[in-house]
Amino acid sequence: MRRATRIPVWLSAGCGLAALGILAVLPVAAQEPAAAAPAPAPNLPAFTRWIIAADYTRDGAQLVTAGGESLLYRPGDVVVWNAADGNRIGDLAGHPTAVWAVKVSKDGTLAATAGYDGLVKLWDLPARALKADLKKHKGWVRSLDFSPDGTKLATGGEDGTVVVWDTATNAEVRAITAHAAATTCLAFSPDGATLATGGGDKLVKLWNAADGAEKAKLEGHGDALWTLAWSPDGTKIVSGGADRTAKLWNTADNKELGTLAGHKDWVTSAAFLPDGSRLATASLDGVVKLWDTASRAEQYGPEAIKSSLWTVTFSPDGKSLFIGSHAGGRIVPVPEPKLVPPPPPPPPQPQWVALVPTAFTSAAGATAAIGADGVVLVTGNRAKDTYTLKAVVPAGGNLKGVRLEALADDTLPAKGPGRADNGNFVVSTFAVQFGPAGGAETPTAVKFAGAKADFEQENYGIAGTLDDKAESGWAIGGGIGANHVASYDLSTDVVVPAGSPLSISIDQQHADGTHALGKFRLHLLQEVPPPAPAPPAEAPKP
Repeated sequence: MRRATRIPVWLSAGCGLAALGILAVLPVAAQEPAAAAPAPAPNLPAFTRWIIAADYTRDGAQLVTAGGESLLYRPGDVVVWNAADGNRIGDLAGHPTAVWAVKVSKDGTLAATAGYDGLVKLWDLPARALKADLKKHKGWVRSLDFSPDGTKLATGGEDGTVVVWDTATNAEVRAITAHAAATTCLAFSPDGATLATGGGDKLVKLWNAADGAEKAKLEGHGDALWTLAWSPDGTKIVSGGADRTAKLWNTADNKELGTLAGHKDWVTSAAFLPDGSRLATASLDGVVKLWDTASRAEQYGPEAIKSSLWTVTFSPDGKSLFIGSHAGGRIVPVPEPKLVPPPPPPPPQPQWVALVPTAFTSAAGATAAIGADGVVLVTGNRAKDTYTLKAVVPAGGNLKGVRLEALADDTLPAKGPGRADNGNFVVSTFAVQFGPAGGAETPTAVKFAGAKADFEQENYGIAGTLDDKAESGWAIGGGIGANHVASYDLSTDVVVPAGSPLSISIDQQHADGTHALGKFRLHLLQEVPPPAPAPPAEAPKP
């Protein structure tokens, strides 16, 4: 028997598991006699180990998968399958740790694999014999690829480097310092002229394959990269990663063509259909999504599975998909291209609308000019004061909130927004009353659910404007001479429709009688009304 223990996984920054906060479930031997090793699974349906990577031979006859018993230290496996019937026809044995990458050369003579420990192996695939161990990387190798002519092999390392190898001599051709974090994915262009790489630094980079010079940098992902692939004609690249999106890039100008969103977890693998018209993305959410390459619209994909997906690839004839997960793999037919209906649009959000008051009165006898944009500039007598403004809720939906903007102005002391000599103000109470739509009276007090402000003076927070205490209130000491805003949310049980009269009271009772607002403006937050129903169709005339 064995027990599973949850332990942290150590990996460096990048698309590595620990860098993105993952914990892996690794089997740990219990203190019992070791059981005999189970017989190898004879076919794909019986295979239940991790499959992290896979590649077909170009004739589609064989499928090579890579993975192991876990993601990390336990011995890995590379299995060769008959693609037609799923039977196991051989193994490329010898990796001491989990195998994270596998590629088959275009002519089918070579295979390359890479393990968690950084060991890269080059194989004679028809003979299923090891040709060479390529030892340069000091840590985890996540990705590798052959050049189209098979003469070069590129491998990407945990330290951000890319090593290019000569497959005839097994010698290192060059090393490229590619990324500031781990190099996690790479692929040669179909013409072999360009090498694309992706890394934990959120970047896709393009390199001149002949000399290793950087050609371009593609920016836009919000988290570490995990996968990339070229379209068969070389005009596009798809990249995906831990930000749960895939991005499509135009290689003519290196501009983003669009973002493919909808996965609920990391995008771990992406592949183009051999004719380039469609692409597939796989995710740890257990879903393979299919996309129309030209429109970037989602199509119906295969049924989701209850396993983390690590690799997806099309068969060379484009009729099948291989999907690899932490519980084995399967070959499924490629669904017919049928677009998924777009999700319903989100409901319209409430909109802020400037309120232009129809009247202003001051209990202390101050005067105000009201601009066409709703800005109110107060002059005249300074004293403890209450401003009262009359207005009507504009056409639109129900009222959801009120916003008070305190505005700086060169005519105010210290530019205001207050009238005190130091430019400050204290709003003791803010209150709104309303009445029935179309009327003039405002007998009902609005209930507020809460308030917030962009700036609050110590001991003078915005919450103080919702009580009845003259000594409390909102002030902005420390933020004089700048605009500030406070907003008030209406309680959900309050309904104030368009056309309702409003009476807005700004009470200012600071002890020295000068701390009143000098310049301000009000906004209303209104729901967007639903569209009017379409008129009924007229009955045809006889």
